Amino acid sequence: MAKKILIVEDNLDMREVLHLYLKTENFDVVVASDGREGLYLARAEKPDLIITDLHMPNLDGLTLVKELRAEPAFKDTPIIVFTAFSREDRDNAIRAGANRAVDKPTHFESLIDDVHELLEERKKP
Repeated sequence: MAKKILIVEDNLDMREVLHLYLKTENFDVVVASDGREGLYLARAEKPDLIITDLHMPNLDGLTLVKELRAEPAFKDTPIIVFTAFSREDRDNAIRAGANRAVDKPTHFESLIDDVHELLEERKKP
């Protein structure tokens, strides 16, 4: 069964590119256009990994990470934060519970490597 990835990204072009790259890797991909929708879909879909932007309307990515980490169902779900902003933003995301903080724009091959690596780590006892 394909692993499910949730993309939470307000930029339509970035969301579509991420979706395309992940689909070519045979992932089941669910997309949300803001943090509030992302939180809803995370709870409904139970993804194996979440990729989220930090700066979004309705609910920012940092708050999304904090809210997910507060729920037992998501304490071990890998989360990658994707941002074009400061080192401080990336550090705050890691402190909030993100597993990785990736600069935007990125080389998508590198991001795919991160996805595979985090999913493999999750399988280990």
